[in-house]
Amino acid sequence: MSEKSSLQDTVEQRLRLYLEANQLRQTKERFAILRAAYDIEGTFTIEDLQKKMQEERFPVSTGTLYQTTQILVQANLLIRHPFSSSSTVFERIADNRPRSYQICNNCHRITRIRSKELATSLETYHPRSFAVSYRIVYVYGTCATCQRIMHKRLKTK
Repeated sequence: MSEKSSLQDTVEQRLRLYLEANQLRQTKERFAILRAAYDIEGTFTIEDLQKKMQEERFPVSTGTLYQTTQILVQANLLIRHPFSSSSTVFERIADNRPRSYQICNNCHRITRIRSKELATSLETYHPRSFAVSYRIVYVYGTCATCQRIMHKRLKTK
């Protein structure tokens, strides 16, 4: 069994258990949306997910996508990031590895921080009396491009 199909089986089982525990219907749309979300690497929006569903020849309404992503967030299968962009941004929770992002306050560009030191620090942090589901760090500031633009504007004044 491949790693991808093993992951898919695991998350589908987690969704099945969540739906049963909350007396929600197990629809083919919910499982198709889950599979599509887990096929997308990194972060994605509802629009990205809708495109993916159309590529899979399984179009669903935007309302169904919003309702299902809400269920997937509640089932701890997706993360809804609190980025200050116009679209809601999601990411799958495929594992317990830490995630860290830097977000520019000016242009709102989001980039992944790839730091072994930060990842190690997050992995070794074990708070007492608290069961960690996943670890995420958001660092807000000004990106180099926006800093250059601001510096040029200051020089011309």
